[in-house]
Amino acid sequence: MSMRIVIGWIAMLLLVGCSVGPDYERPELQAEVPESWSRETEDEPPAVPLTEALPTVDEGDHWRWWESFADTTLNGLVENALAYNNDLAAAAGRVLEARALLGGAQSAQWPKIEVGGSAARSKVSEDLTGGLGSLYGNVYGAGATLSYEVDLWGRLSRGKEAALATLVSSEQDRRAVAQGLIAEVVRTWLQIRELQMQVALTERTVANFQSNLVTVHERYRRGLVSPLDVHLASQNLAAARSAGPLYRQNLAVARRRLEILAGRYPAGNIQASDLESGDGTLAAQLMPDPLPPVPAGLPGELLERRPDLMAAELSLHSSVARIGEAKAALYPRISITGEAGSKTNELSNLFTNPTEVWSLAGNLFMPLINRGATQAQIKAAEARAQQATAQYRTTVLQAFSEVENALDQDYHQRNQETYLTDSVEQAQRSVNLAEERYRRGLDNLIITLESQRRLYNAESQLLATQRARRTARVNLIQALGGPWEELDPTTVADSGSTGTSESSDPASDQ
Repeated sequence: MSMRIVIGWIAMLLLVGCSVGPDYERPELQAEVPESWSRETEDEPPAVPLTEALPTVDEGDHWRWWESFADTTLNGLVENALAYNNDLAAAAGRVLEARALLGGAQSAQWPKIEVGGSAARSKVSEDLTGGLGSLYGNVYGAGATLSYEVDLWGRLSRGKEAALATLVSSEQDRRAVAQGLIAEVVRTWLQIRELQMQVALTERTVANFQSNLVTVHERYRRGLVSPLDVHLASQNLAAARSAGPLYRQNLAVARRRLEILAGRYPAGNIQASDLESGDGTLAAQLMPDPLPPVPAGLPGELLERRPDLMAAELSLHSSVARIGEAKAALYPRISITGEAGSKTNELSNLFTNPTEVWSLAGNLFMPLINRGATQAQIKAAEARAQQATAQYRTTVLQAFSEVENALDQDYHQRNQETYLTDSVEQAQRSVNLAEERYRRGLDNLIITLESQRRLYNAESQLLATQRARRTARVNLIQALGGPWEELDPTTVADSGSTGTSESSDPASDQ
């Protein structure tokens, strides 16, 4: 082998690993990100500090935040949803698909070896043998073929880089789906709790109004009131009854939605915690206390906490890597092929020394006529990266907005619940006083009925606000991307205990 050839091979090997195309860098957001959330910088402080400590979380253990509601039914629904929800199963399938594609991209960087065998029998016509008769012959062969593409310009390595980013992105997508699923189960469960209590409140109010109507009838029979009082009391009772069917209809819809989330047939049979019938006060039927306050952290930290943001960035990374893969098609592609085996006319001699054959060849492919098509592919890859960049920035801004809105909602709903609780107390006192004055003949029935109506509306609004406040806390936890970052849905569903998710470290997939 001449020195020129040796130098050429050395130069080629030194070029191996040189990748064309841009390296990934996180894009600028084109929006100034503040050092703290807006709600934390207002002059008026929140009623409860947002930085109040969370429950202690040991290393290797994590806060199963939905268990703070202390409802075994809810715990079971979350675990069923993580085990049987179809959207989560589809997300897990996308992870498996991305893992398989990464395996294909990795294998492309390694030599390919194929083995095979052949057997052929042929006949040469008598005409071709010059009248010597037909000739018959056998050919037997066996061997192996090796092929290897030298990744001079990083086409294969860029493809692997893109496939790896897609895999990790799909894993983050699965985490985001799991987090969203848990939050949606809890939100729907809270709606069911509220509707159950609205039904109970309506039933109790109807019973009170029925008792009032009996009293009014008795006073009318004794000539103490006019027929107008009877009609007003009857109308009040009918109006209270009319609210029941709507609440029950909405309750059935919410139950079916929760069953779909849990992967069940939507029969409308799921029950939240059983409610006491109550003894005339709303205090015995209040919803569970909301979740503990969640530390909001810093806006810049959100990029590393929310799986959907990490998935969007990894998708962008994959798009950038595809640009290099497309650009590498403009440069020569060098491959090495080799064959070794045996060929003979006698099957018994197939693997003997005289029948050995081998070959070694180098191939070079250089696009010439179709460079326009390759340039078009490069421009398309660059356009897809541009789209992914814009989508990433939009996703980040939307995430910031979700946190800001959730902090605002959490703060205002907390204050509204305080005011409505006082409203209920005042309305209850008004009803007690109005009923007493009506029995003593000091006021007419209209004042009593209006007081009762106001109490019912205040209690109903308080229930709705209590649910809204707890929903706001759930929204805040979801918007902050935690604190369940390492929660593995499969582990929770299978064993009911928190586990560690599959590693998303690229090094683990090498």
